Amino acid sequence: MHYTNSQMKLDQLIGYFNARKINLIPPFQRGHVWKLSARQRLLENMVSGRPIPAIFLYKEPVGSTFEYNILDGKQRLESLILFIGNNRKDMSVTSVKDYFFNKRERNQIHFEIDVDGRKTEFKSLSDEVVREFREYAIPTIEIDLDDETSLDEIINLFVDINQQGEKVKRFDIVKAIGRKNKLLSSVFELVAQQTTRKQDKYFKPKNTAYSRVLEKLQAIETVSDPSQKVDRMWERLFEIALMSRTGKHRQPNQILKTFIKADEGDDTEALSAGEKAKLQRVFAFLDTSYDQTALGQSRLARDLPHFYTMVTTLLTSDLLDADNAPPDYPGVRKKLVSFSKMIKAGAKPPKDQAMDEALKEYIGAASRQTTHPGRRQTREQKFLEILGKI
Repeated sequence: MHYTNSQMKLDQLIGYFNARKINLIPPFQRGHVWKLSARQRLLENMVSGRPIPAIFLYKEPVGSTFEYNILDGKQRLESLILFIGNNRKDMSVTSVKDYFFNKRERNQIHFEIDVDGRKTEFKSLSDEVVREFREYAIPTIEIDLDDETSLDEIINLFVDINQQGEKVKRFDIVKAIGRKNKLLSSVFELVAQQTTRKQDKYFKPKNTAYSRVLEKLQAIETVSDPSQKVDRMWERLFEIALMSRTGKHRQPNQILKTFIKADEGDDTEALSAGEKAKLQRVFAFLDTSYDQTALGQSRLARDLPHFYTMVTTLLTSDLLDADNAPPDYPGVRKKLVSFSKMIKAGAKPPKDQAMDEALKEYIGAASRQTTHPGRRQTREQKFLEILGKI
Protein backbone atom coordinates (compact mmCIF):
# COMPACT_ATOMS: atom_id res chain seq x y z
CA MET A 1 0.00 0.00 0.00
CA HIS A 2 1.40 3.39 -1.00
CA TYR A 3 0.49 6.85 0.25
CA THR A 4 1.06 10.08 -1.62
CA ASN A 5 0.77 13.27 0.43
CA SER A 6 0.02 16.21 -1.81
CA GLN A 7 -2.33 19.10 -2.41
CA MET A 8 -5.03 19.55 -4.98
CA LYS A 9 -6.03 23.01 -6.11
CA LEU A 10 -9.73 23.67 -6.52
CA ASP A 11 -9.29 24.28 -10.24
CA GLN A 12 -7.96 20.75 -10.65
CA LEU A 13 -10.54 19.25 -8.30
CA ILE A 14 -13.48 20.82 -10.12
CA GLY A 15 -11.97 19.60 -13.40
CA TYR A 16 -11.94 16.08 -11.98
CA PHE A 17 -15.59 16.37 -11.01
CA ASN A 18 -16.55 17.59 -14.46
CA ALA A 19 -14.61 14.69 -15.98
CA ARG A 20 -16.35 12.23 -13.59
CA LYS A 21 -12.99 11.09 -12.20
CA ILE A 22 -14.02 11.26 -8.52
CA ASN A 23 -16.54 8.80 -7.12
CA LEU A 24 -18.41 10.20 -4.12
CA ILE A 25 -20.57 7.12 -3.66
CA PRO A 26 -18.45 4.04 -3.02
CA PRO A 27 -20.67 1.48 -1.20
CA PHE A 28 -19.17 2.12 2.25
CA GLN A 29 -19.82 5.88 2.26
CA ARG A 30 -22.63 7.42 4.25
CA GLY A 31 -25.46 9.46 2.74
CA HIS A 32 -25.69 13.22 2.77
CA VAL A 33 -25.41 13.85 6.51
CA TRP A 34 -24.13 17.43 6.90
CA LYS A 35 -26.57 20.19 7.71
CA LEU A 36 -26.51 23.39 5.69
CA SER A 37 -24.96 25.34 8.57
CA ALA A 38 -21.95 23.00 8.59
CA ARG A 39 -21.53 23.39 4.83
CA GLN A 40 -21.67 27.18 5.16
CA ARG A 41 -19.00 27.26 7.88
CA LEU A 42 -16.69 25.11 5.76
CA LEU A 43 -16.98 27.32 2.67
CA GLU A 44 -16.63 30.52 4.68
CA ASN A 45 -13.31 29.17 5.96
CA MET A 46 -12.18 28.16 2.47
CA VAL A 47 -13.10 31.49 0.87
CA SER A 48 -11.19 33.18 3.69
CA GLY A 49 -8.14 31.04 2.92
CA ARG A 50 -8.19 29.08 6.16
CA PRO A 51 -6.93 25.47 6.04
CA ILE A 52 -9.25 22.45 6.22
CA PRO A 53 -8.45 18.79 7.03
CA ALA A 54 -7.00 16.52 4.35
CA ILE A 55 -9.18 14.35 2.17
CA PHE A 56 -8.33 10.70 1.51
CA LEU A 57 -8.75 9.26 -1.97
CA TYR A 58 -8.33 5.66 -3.11
CA LYS A 59 -6.51 5.85 -6.43
CA GLU A 60 -7.78 3.22 -8.87
CA PRO A 61 -6.43 2.59 -12.39
CA VAL A 62 -9.15 2.62 -15.05
CA GLY A 63 -7.91 2.16 -18.60
CA SER A 64 -5.28 4.75 -19.43
CA THR A 65 -6.13 7.02 -16.51
CA PHE A 66 -6.87 7.00 -12.78
CA GLU A 67 -10.15 7.45 -10.95
CA TYR A 68 -10.55 8.30 -7.28
CA ASN A 69 -12.93 6.94 -4.64
CA ILE A 70 -13.47 9.20 -1.66
CA LEU A 71 -12.50 7.51 1.61
CA ASP A 72 -12.70 10.50 3.93
CA GLY A 73 -13.94 14.00 3.13
CA LYS A 74 -17.17 13.20 1.26
CA GLN A 75 -19.19 15.85 3.08
CA ARG A 76 -16.53 18.51 2.45
CA LEU A 77 -16.42 17.79 -1.27
CA GLU A 78 -20.21 17.71 -1.50
CA SER A 79 -20.36 21.09 0.21
CA LEU A 80 -17.90 22.49 -2.30
CA ILE A 81 -19.95 21.18 -5.25
CA LEU A 82 -23.18 22.61 -3.83
CA PHE A 83 -21.62 26.02 -3.20
CA ILE A 84 -19.95 26.39 -6.61
CA GLY A 85 -22.89 25.02 -8.57
CA ASN A 86 -23.25 25.93 -12.22
CA ASN A 87 -24.28 29.59 -12.26
CA ARG A 88 -20.85 30.99 -13.09
CA LYS A 89 -19.19 30.48 -16.50
CA ASP A 90 -15.58 30.82 -15.39
CA MET A 91 -15.86 28.13 -12.68
CA SER A 92 -18.68 25.64 -12.37
CA VAL A 93 -19.67 22.02 -11.77
CA THR A 94 -21.49 21.38 -15.02
CA SER A 95 -23.58 18.44 -13.80
CA VAL A 96 -24.11 19.49 -10.19
CA LYS A 97 -27.60 17.96 -9.96
CA ASP A 98 -26.26 14.55 -10.98
CA TYR A 99 -24.57 14.27 -7.58
CA PHE A 100 -27.74 14.81 -5.55
CA PHE A 101 -30.97 12.85 -5.82
CA ASN A 102 -32.81 14.07 -2.71
CA LYS A 103 -34.77 17.31 -2.73
CA ARG A 104 -33.11 18.57 0.46
CA GLU A 105 -29.65 18.64 -1.11
CA ARG A 106 -30.88 19.93 -4.47
CA ASN A 107 -32.45 22.87 -2.67
CA GLN A 108 -29.03 23.69 -1.20
CA ILE A 109 -27.36 24.17 -4.60
CA HIS A 110 -25.91 27.70 -4.78
CA PHE A 111 -26.27 28.19 -1.02
CA GLU A 112 -25.13 31.51 0.43
CA ILE A 113 -22.25 32.13 2.82
CA ASP A 114 -21.25 35.10 4.93
CA VAL A 115 -18.61 37.24 3.18
CA ASP A 116 -17.67 40.52 4.85
CA GLY A 117 -20.94 40.53 6.77
CA ARG A 118 -23.17 39.89 3.76
CA LYS A 119 -24.89 36.73 2.53
CA THR A 120 -23.39 35.96 -0.85
CA GLU A 121 -23.68 33.22 -3.48
CA PHE A 122 -20.64 32.01 -5.39
CA LYS A 123 -21.75 33.70 -8.61
CA SER A 124 -21.72 37.08 -6.85
CA LEU A 125 -18.14 36.87 -5.59
CA SER A 126 -15.70 39.29 -7.19
CA ASP A 127 -13.21 38.10 -9.81
CA GLU A 128 -10.39 38.77 -7.35
CA VAL A 129 -11.95 36.53 -4.67
CA VAL A 130 -12.72 33.76 -7.18
CA ARG A 131 -9.19 33.96 -8.60
CA GLU A 132 -7.73 33.32 -5.14
CA PHE A 133 -10.37 30.68 -4.45
CA ARG A 134 -9.36 28.72 -7.56
CA GLU A 135 -5.83 28.55 -6.17
CA TYR A 136 -7.00 27.21 -2.81
CA ALA A 137 -5.15 23.94 -2.16
CA ILE A 138 -6.81 21.10 -0.24
CA PRO A 139 -4.41 18.69 1.51
CA THR A 140 -4.86 15.35 -0.26
CA ILE A 141 -3.68 11.85 0.60
CA GLU A 142 -3.87 9.50 -2.35
CA ILE A 143 -3.78 5.77 -1.62
CA ASP A 144 -3.02 3.05 -4.11
CA LEU A 145 -2.62 -0.65 -3.48
CA ASP A 146 0.21 -3.00 -4.38
CA ASP A 147 0.02 -6.77 -4.90
CA GLU A 148 1.05 -7.49 -1.29
CA THR A 149 -1.66 -5.37 0.31
CA SER A 150 -4.05 -7.51 2.33
CA LEU A 151 -7.78 -6.85 2.57
CA ASP A 152 -7.54 -6.73 6.35
CA GLU A 153 -4.89 -4.00 6.04
CA ILE A 154 -7.17 -2.02 3.74
CA ILE A 155 -10.12 -2.31 6.10
CA ASN A 156 -8.06 -1.25 9.11
CA LEU A 157 -6.82 1.76 7.18
CA PHE A 158 -10.28 2.81 6.05
CA VAL A 159 -11.67 2.52 9.56
CA ASP A 160 -8.73 4.38 11.13
CA ILE A 161 -9.01 7.39 8.81
CA ASN A 162 -12.74 7.67 9.41
CA GLN A 163 -12.69 8.31 13.15
CA GLN A 164 -14.08 11.83 12.96
CA GLY A 165 -17.51 12.99 11.87
CA GLU A 166 -19.76 10.31 10.37
CA LYS A 167 -17.72 7.16 10.95
CA VAL A 168 -17.37 4.36 8.47
CA LYS A 169 -17.59 0.90 10.02
CA ARG A 170 -15.66 -2.24 9.13
CA PHE A 171 -18.80 -3.86 7.75
CA ASP A 172 -19.28 -0.95 5.35
CA ILE A 173 -15.78 -1.38 4.00
CA VAL A 174 -16.26 -5.10 3.56
CA LYS A 175 -19.34 -4.42 1.46
CA ALA A 176 -17.26 -2.14 -0.74
CA ILE A 177 -14.31 -4.48 -1.20
CA GLY A 178 -16.33 -7.70 -1.31
CA ARG A 179 -18.75 -6.75 -4.05
CA LYS A 180 -18.41 -10.21 -5.55
CA ASN A 181 -19.61 -11.91 -2.38
CA LYS A 182 -22.83 -13.62 -3.42
CA LEU A 183 -24.04 -14.14 0.14
CA LEU A 184 -23.97 -10.40 0.83
CA SER A 185 -25.77 -9.70 -2.43
CA SER A 186 -28.48 -12.30 -1.88
CA VAL A 187 -29.11 -11.06 1.69
CA PHE A 188 -29.33 -7.47 0.44
CA GLU A 189 -32.00 -8.46 -2.06
CA LEU A 190 -34.22 -9.69 0.78
CA VAL A 191 -34.41 -6.31 2.51
CA ALA A 192 -33.73 -3.54 0.04
CA GLN A 193 -33.08 -2.28 -3.42
CA GLN A 194 -30.43 0.12 -4.60
CA THR A 195 -30.93 2.72 -7.32
CA THR A 196 -28.26 4.98 -8.75
CA ARG A 197 -29.43 8.26 -10.15
CA LYS A 198 -26.58 9.65 -12.22
CA GLN A 199 -23.89 10.44 -9.61
CA ASP A 200 -26.00 9.78 -6.51
CA LYS A 201 -26.91 6.49 -4.85
CA TYR A 202 -30.12 5.77 -3.00
CA PHE A 203 -31.09 2.78 -0.84
CA LYS A 204 -34.72 1.95 -0.24
CA PRO A 205 -36.04 -0.78 2.11
CA LYS A 206 -38.43 -3.26 0.53
CA ASN A 207 -41.81 -3.78 2.16
CA THR A 208 -41.18 -7.39 3.22
CA ALA A 209 -41.42 -9.41 6.42
CA TYR A 210 -37.66 -8.97 6.81
CA SER A 211 -37.75 -5.17 6.73
CA ARG A 212 -40.92 -4.90 8.82
CA VAL A 213 -39.42 -7.10 11.55
CA LEU A 214 -35.96 -5.53 11.47
CA GLU A 215 -37.35 -1.98 11.56
CA LYS A 216 -38.70 -2.69 15.04
CA LEU A 217 -35.14 -2.77 16.39
CA GLN A 218 -34.31 0.46 18.18
CA ALA A 219 -30.92 0.62 16.44
CA ILE A 220 -32.76 0.71 13.10
CA GLU A 221 -35.99 2.49 13.97
CA THR A 222 -34.15 5.60 15.17
CA VAL A 223 -32.32 6.08 11.85
CA SER A 224 -33.98 8.57 9.52
CA ASP A 225 -31.71 8.26 6.48
CA PRO A 226 -33.04 5.45 4.21
CA SER A 227 -29.57 4.35 3.12
CA GLN A 228 -28.33 4.07 6.69
CA LYS A 229 -31.48 2.18 7.64
CA VAL A 230 -30.85 -0.28 4.82
CA ASP A 231 -27.20 -0.66 5.88
CA ARG A 232 -28.20 -1.63 9.41
CA MET A 233 -30.91 -4.04 8.28
CA TRP A 234 -28.49 -5.61 5.82
CA GLU A 235 -25.80 -6.03 8.45
CA ARG A 236 -28.15 -7.64 10.97
CA LEU A 237 -29.67 -10.04 8.45
CA PHE A 238 -26.26 -11.00 7.05
CA GLU A 239 -25.08 -11.92 10.54
CA ILE A 240 -28.20 -14.00 11.12
CA ALA A 241 -28.02 -15.69 7.72
CA LEU A 242 -24.39 -16.64 8.24
CA MET A 243 -25.15 -18.07 11.68
CA SER A 244 -28.07 -20.04 10.25
CA ARG A 245 -25.82 -21.45 7.54
CA THR A 246 -22.84 -22.42 9.71
CA GLY A 247 -24.51 -23.00 13.08
CA LYS A 248 -21.74 -20.95 14.73
CA HIS A 249 -22.06 -17.80 16.84
CA ARG A 250 -19.37 -15.29 16.01
CA GLN A 251 -18.45 -11.77 17.00
CA PRO A 252 -18.80 -9.17 14.24
CA ASN A 253 -15.03 -8.85 13.84
CA GLN A 254 -14.73 -12.65 13.56
CA ILE A 255 -17.33 -12.65 10.83
CA LEU A 256 -15.40 -10.01 8.94
CA LYS A 257 -12.05 -11.74 9.32
CA THR A 258 -13.51 -15.00 8.04
CA PHE A 259 -15.24 -13.23 5.21
CA ILE A 260 -12.32 -11.17 3.92
CA LYS A 261 -9.93 -14.14 3.91
CA ALA A 262 -12.24 -16.45 1.99
CA ASP A 263 -12.26 -16.28 -1.80
CA GLU A 264 -14.89 -19.00 -1.92
CA GLY A 265 -16.76 -21.30 0.44
CA ASP A 266 -19.61 -21.18 2.93
CA ASP A 267 -19.22 -17.49 3.70
CA THR A 268 -19.47 -16.34 0.09
CA GLU A 269 -22.02 -18.53 -1.69
CA ALA A 270 -25.47 -17.08 -2.30
CA LEU A 271 -28.41 -18.14 -0.17
CA SER A 272 -29.91 -21.38 -1.46
CA ALA A 273 -33.65 -21.85 -1.94
CA GLY A 274 -33.73 -23.94 1.25
CA GLU A 275 -31.89 -21.27 3.27
CA LYS A 276 -34.23 -18.57 2.00
CA ALA A 277 -37.25 -20.68 2.91
CA LYS A 278 -35.88 -21.23 6.43
CA LEU A 279 -35.29 -17.50 6.96
CA GLN A 280 -38.64 -16.61 5.42
CA ARG A 281 -40.49 -18.98 7.76
CA VAL A 282 -38.98 -17.35 10.85
CA PHE A 283 -39.45 -13.74 9.71
CA ALA A 284 -42.98 -14.37 8.42
CA PHE A 285 -43.84 -15.91 11.78
CA LEU A 286 -42.41 -12.91 13.65
CA ASP A 287 -44.09 -10.45 11.28
CA THR A 288 -47.48 -12.03 12.00
CA SER A 289 -46.72 -12.26 15.73
CA TYR A 290 -45.79 -8.57 15.90
CA ASP A 291 -49.04 -7.71 14.16
CA GLN A 292 -51.27 -9.87 16.36
CA THR A 293 -49.66 -9.45 19.79
CA ALA A 294 -47.61 -7.01 21.85
CA LEU A 295 -44.43 -8.91 21.00
CA GLY A 296 -43.38 -6.23 18.52
CA GLN A 297 -43.14 -3.64 21.32
CA SER A 298 -41.21 -5.88 23.68
CA ARG A 299 -37.48 -6.13 24.31
CA LEU A 300 -37.39 -9.29 22.21
CA ALA A 301 -38.25 -7.22 19.17
CA ARG A 302 -36.46 -3.99 20.03
CA ASP A 303 -33.21 -4.85 21.84
CA LEU A 304 -30.56 -6.38 19.61
CA PRO A 305 -29.14 -9.03 22.00
CA HIS A 306 -32.64 -10.36 22.78
CA PHE A 307 -33.73 -10.17 19.14
CA TYR A 308 -30.65 -12.01 17.91
CA THR A 309 -31.23 -14.77 20.44
CA MET A 310 -34.91 -15.11 19.57
CA VAL A 311 -34.25 -15.34 15.84
CA THR A 312 -31.28 -17.72 16.03
CA THR A 313 -33.17 -19.98 18.45
CA LEU A 314 -36.12 -20.15 16.07
CA LEU A 315 -33.74 -20.95 13.23
CA THR A 316 -31.70 -23.64 14.96
CA SER A 317 -34.38 -25.37 17.05
CA ASP A 318 -37.47 -27.37 16.08
CA LEU A 319 -39.90 -24.82 17.53
CA LEU A 320 -41.25 -23.92 14.10
CA ASP A 321 -41.08 -27.37 12.53
CA ALA A 322 -44.38 -28.25 10.87
CA ASP A 323 -44.38 -31.65 12.58
CA ASN A 324 -44.31 -30.09 16.04
CA ALA A 325 -46.86 -27.30 15.71
CA PRO A 326 -49.72 -26.16 13.49
CA PRO A 327 -48.79 -23.85 10.59
CA ASP A 328 -49.54 -20.64 12.54
CA TYR A 329 -47.66 -21.83 15.68
CA PRO A 330 -49.98 -20.26 18.31
CA GLY A 331 -48.23 -22.14 21.11
CA VAL A 332 -44.81 -20.78 20.20
CA ARG A 333 -46.21 -17.27 19.86
CA LYS A 334 -47.77 -17.50 23.30
CA LYS A 335 -44.50 -18.70 24.83
CA LEU A 336 -42.57 -15.80 23.28
CA VAL A 337 -45.07 -13.27 24.62
CA SER A 338 -44.78 -14.82 28.08
CA PHE A 339 -40.99 -14.73 27.91
CA SER A 340 -41.03 -11.08 26.80
CA LYS A 341 -42.98 -10.24 29.97
CA MET A 342 -40.38 -12.03 32.11
CA ILE A 343 -37.54 -9.79 30.86
CA LYS A 344 -39.54 -6.60 31.10
CA ALA A 345 -38.12 -4.04 33.54
CA GLY A 346 -39.57 -4.57 37.02
CA ALA A 347 -41.00 -7.99 36.23
CA LYS A 348 -41.44 -10.38 39.16
CA PRO A 349 -39.10 -13.39 39.16
CA PRO A 350 -40.60 -16.77 38.24
CA LYS A 351 -41.83 -18.90 41.14
CA ASP A 352 -40.17 -21.95 39.63
CA GLN A 353 -36.63 -21.98 41.03
CA ALA A 354 -35.06 -23.71 38.04
CA MET A 355 -36.68 -21.24 35.66
CA ASP A 356 -35.57 -18.34 37.84
CA GLU A 357 -31.95 -19.53 37.76
CA ALA A 358 -32.07 -20.00 34.00
CA LEU A 359 -33.55 -16.52 33.57
CA LYS A 360 -30.79 -14.97 35.69
CA GLU A 361 -28.15 -16.66 33.55
CA TYR A 362 -29.90 -15.49 30.41
CA ILE A 363 -30.15 -11.86 31.58
CA GLY A 364 -26.53 -11.91 32.72
CA ALA A 365 -25.40 -13.05 29.28
CA ALA A 366 -27.51 -10.31 27.68
CA SER A 367 -26.15 -7.51 29.86
CA ARG A 368 -22.49 -7.21 28.80
CA GLN A 369 -20.20 -8.47 26.05
CA THR A 370 -23.39 -9.33 24.24
CA THR A 371 -21.72 -10.32 20.94
CA HIS A 372 -19.27 -12.75 22.53
CA PRO A 373 -19.90 -16.20 20.99
CA GLY A 374 -19.97 -17.91 24.40
CA ARG A 375 -22.55 -15.47 25.74
CA ARG A 376 -24.63 -15.82 22.60
CA GLN A 377 -24.56 -19.60 23.03
CA THR A 378 -25.53 -19.30 26.70
CA ARG A 379 -28.45 -17.03 25.87
CA GLU A 380 -29.71 -19.40 23.21
CA GLN A 381 -29.50 -22.42 25.54
CA LYS A 382 -31.26 -20.66 28.42
CA PHE A 383 -33.82 -19.11 26.11
CA LEU A 384 -34.81 -22.52 24.78
CA GLU A 385 -34.74 -24.00 28.31
CA ILE A 386 -37.10 -21.33 29.65
CA LEU A 387 -39.49 -21.64 26.71
CA GLY A 388 -39.67 -25.35 27.41
CA LYS A 389 -40.80 -24.63 30.97
CA ILE A 390 -43.45 -22.04 30.08
